[in-house]
Amino acid sequence: MKRIGLLGGTSWPSTILYYKRLNELVLEKLGPFHSCPMILHSIDYHHIKSRYQDNWPEIPALLKVEVEKLLSFGPDCLILCNNTLHKALDLIENDLDLQVPLFHIVRLTRDYLLQTGKQKVLLLGTRFTMEDDYFKKPLEEAGMAVVTPDRKDRDDIQEVQTQLSKGMMKPEFEHFFQQILDKYAGSDAVILACTELPLAFDNVRTEMEVISTIELQCAEAVRFSIPS
Repeated sequence: MKRIGLLGGTSWPSTILYYKRLNELVLEKLGPFHSCPMILHSIDYHHIKSRYQDNWPEIPALLKVEVEKLLSFGPDCLILCNNTLHKALDLIENDLDLQVPLFHIVRLTRDYLLQTGKQKVLLLGTRFTMEDDYFKKPLEEAGMAVVTPDRKDRDDIQEVQTQLSKGMMKPEFEHFFQQILDKYAGSDAVILACTELPLAFDNVRTEMEVISTIELQCAEAVRFSIPS
């Protein structure tokens, strides 16, 4: 098996989901007692997160340092365990000495939607992700209609996401997201474009396909790590 490199800690509750899912997929593929070889570079997220509001231009350089640190450990492929930071990743990708595959969260989502014939999707994530173009634009350019919640719902989703990123999970979070999906029903799929949101979706039900970007990254990484 090839070693999967994870840039995590962004936030730590969702990084745990990556570790769990990668090991589950390897176990499913190879059987009892197998686990996933991986290198986790878990960063102190504060020095990046604290710049989101007022000093975004500083983030790409900070992310580049962390990605290069992870690459120095010799992984065979790379996962960035954060949706929002892919906006910064897009700005530095050509400057990185990437000699291993990078499982880009937006490209994987776009390709999956194209492969499965999705034409209209509901995009949920941080307020930044729902309002910025870094995730929406590639989907729209591929011919998909992208629906985002209204301003109040975006603010409320952001508040829940902030608590999830701190390790707080309340039963009412699932009820909240159930209401959101009921309100915006009618799309072919709902994209959980924030790595914390799956923490609050275990008991949420909808006729739309629920697409976790964590699942897409982990599945692709395991396919690469364990060739057929």
